[in-house]
Amino acid sequence: MTHRSAVPVSPAFESISRGAQFRDRIAIVVKASPKAIFQALHEVTLRDMKFAWLLGELRYLPSRLAGHMPVADSSRPFMNTLIEGGTLILRDDTPREVITGSAAQLHRVHQAPQRFANREAFETFDDPDHEKLFMSVRVAPTGRPGEHWLVLEHATRALSPLAERKFARYWRVIKPMGAFVTWQLLRAVRRRAERAAVVPLRSQRLWRSVLATTIIVCTVGDRPTVLAYMT
Repeated sequence: MTHRSAVPVSPAFESISRGAQFRDRIAIVVKASPKAIFQALHEVTLRDMKFAWLLGELRYLPSRLAGHMPVADSSRPFMNTLIEGGTLILRDDTPREVITGSAAQLHRVHQAPQRFANREAFETFDDPDHEKLFMSVRVAPTGRPGEHWLVLEHATRALSPLAERKFARYWRVIKPMGAFVTWQLLRAVRRRAERAAVVPLRSQRLWRSVLATTIIVCTVGDRPTVLAYMT
């Protein structure tokens, strides 16, 4: 059996997130095409990852109660919710990779996420009380037919030594939770992508079965006559 290749590094993400002090990366194997995987990524909702949704609600409950953050609509696609919350798409190389960026006071209860009109505004933002969060979602071959790596990588860059110290304390607490949420998201995408890949195959087998058992009959006089047997 062919061995799976190692999870590849993204040169584009390394360039965009350079200087980030905090990183995490999780990858899973998906038996679907890159197109199907990215389609699933853009369709998956918070309802598809119930435990992650619950953790997020608990994490942001103080902000919601204080009116700093609206209640999340669990039926909306996760990526849409992310973008509407202030996350900016920095690079879109669908269906290979999407890189996003956001800035907020991530170490605080009320994170005060920033909004940017464009990538230039994001890149020049340098408020020392904030951190920038970069995310890469990418697909790469595993070396086995029909399989691909689905990789989600985060990189956080604190914009000052003080912000770095504050975020380091927050990171020790939030990292396990963040990893769990990432796993939930990737598995939800995998379920959708693999289900979409299986349905056409089932439909194709069903159609072949129908063709294989279709008999065209015509009555000639009082006797039915088989005109064709389709295989």
